[in-house]
Amino acid sequence: MRYLLRYLSENRKLWRVWLPLLVLSACTPLLAISIPVVEKRLIDGVLLARRMDLLPGTLALYGLLWLLTSVIGLIAGPMQVYLNERLSMDLRQRLFAQCERLSLAFARREHTGRTLALFVNDAPSLASLFSSTLLGGVSSLIAIVVGILVMFRLNWQLSLAAGVIPPIVAILAAIVTRPLRPAARRAQEKAAELTERLQENLAGLREVVAFGRGRLQHALFSTTLMELLRLRMRVAYIDTAIGAGQSVFSLTVSLVIVGYGGYLVLRGETTIGTLVAIRTLFTYVFQPAGQLVGLASSIQKGLGSADRIYAFLDREPQVKDLARSRASCEMVGEVAFEGVSFGYSPDSRVLHDVSFVARAGETVALVGPSGAGKSTLVSLIARFYDPQEGRVLIDGRDIRDLPLDELRSRIAIVFQDTFLFATTVRENIAFGREGATEEEIIAAAKAANAWEFIQQLPDGLDTLVGERGVRFSEGQKQRLAIARALLRKPLILILDEPTSALDARSEHLLQEALENLMRGCTAFVIAHRLATVQQADRILVMEGGRIVEQGTHHELLEQGGLYRELFDLQFAPRVDGQRLPAALT
Repeated sequence: MRYLLRYLSENRKLWRVWLPLLVLSACTPLLAISIPVVEKRLIDGVLLARRMDLLPGTLALYGLLWLLTSVIGLIAGPMQVYLNERLSMDLRQRLFAQCERLSLAFARREHTGRTLALFVNDAPSLASLFSSTLLGGVSSLIAIVVGILVMFRLNWQLSLAAGVIPPIVAILAAIVTRPLRPAARRAQEKAAELTERLQENLAGLREVVAFGRGRLQHALFSTTLMELLRLRMRVAYIDTAIGAGQSVFSLTVSLVIVGYGGYLVLRGETTIGTLVAIRTLFTYVFQPAGQLVGLASSIQKGLGSADRIYAFLDREPQVKDLARSRASCEMVGEVAFEGVSFGYSPDSRVLHDVSFVARAGETVALVGPSGAGKSTLVSLIARFYDPQEGRVLIDGRDIRDLPLDELRSRIAIVFQDTFLFATTVRENIAFGREGATEEEIIAAAKAANAWEFIQQLPDGLDTLVGERGVRFSEGQKQRLAIARALLRKPLILILDEPTSALDARSEHLLQEALENLMRGCTAFVIAHRLATVQQADRILVMEGGRIVEQGTHHELLEQGGLYRELFDLQFAPRVDGQRLPAALT
């Protein structure tokens, strides 16, 4: 319930929509309850009394009440849709902002499908709780209270006889709906798991087909579907039991009203108009009562969604702006690591006491076997993570003292696995800098050696790239990524295996683009192909999360350490399938 109150408080700005809807929701049952009263007057005071002179006025009043009810519905309907969609939109915006705030450590732990379920399932569920469920509850309560008062005003004996049953049904409904919330929560969690599995299989469809695992994945997917079906059927059984109870309740009360009311009419203790009015009024009271029971179910489901949403929104990001963060007036791009140690979990370190200085404008290459910590090291420069020990500095200033937005605005990264958005080539390049002009986009494409193939596309810069850039080769995607980075005009550049999956021609084109990109930047280049790093100002050789060697290409070859070993593995010639000793090459 605390989440519901918190949600109401967070959406105070929408009271200007909610309050008029509340008034309209209150007017609707009042008008509806007035109709049976007019019907009583029509039967007893006009038809049975044979008062022709009162017939036109009574019919006009009767028609006016129905007209006002319809007009209110026409006004309230769009307002309620707007409120519901606005609340859903705001929730999804907050969820999206939280996704951006959380560090990459969250992305490593949390499955994408489970996060998507918050947007697809839980946000609309919680929004409808406020936009329709609570309003419906107010309307139902007014209908019940006013309806009962009018019924007792018309004939207290008949109303009292009919009123014995509702408290019994309310108690039974409270008992029946109690297990609904945990059942609904488990169903929502299983729906999230289904979304996870679906997203995972669609993303890995190539691997599923290539390894012939379609039947196994289909079986796992079907199992999840069956479990979701079982959980939703449990919720459905509870809802059905509630509905059946409402039907029995309605029939029982109808029999009481018609039977006892008929008895009173025959004894002359009430009128036919009163009997008809109370019977109709009870329908107006019973329907809101049934809706209240249904609203209890909806509230339980909505609260389950609130639990999941606020558990996500309340997570604190591991990397965030500190209170001491201050903008920097000028930066030249010198990067230093001072005794940095880091691990993705507290009990496992990936980097151990790393220290070095990259001077402004210098190109630093990172080489070493897989798992040595190269990608982890450069991720600390962009503050994707914070080190557990030591400091990362830019121009002598701890990067934790810089606002995140400012820090990352000075950095461009070209990843090994290039991600392109399912939009146009133009928008993918312009993603590097907001407000880039057409001329700047074209200049970046030319500098990245991408303009030639872009011109050959059906719509040039306005060609859609498809999901994840499936219409382009790896080399073309990498050149688009470099154009994006060039447009950013970074102070610090990070290249994570940019040429690992390219053929010789594509690599040659890419190397020219990289030279354009690195000009004037402090560049960090991760590469397994040592041919791509031989011209670096300095090479850091990493092994086991430590820098074991550093120097220029020629200095490291002369040292005869790990770098020489890696170089010989890649470049030493073979005789009859055997690699010659380094001394003979």
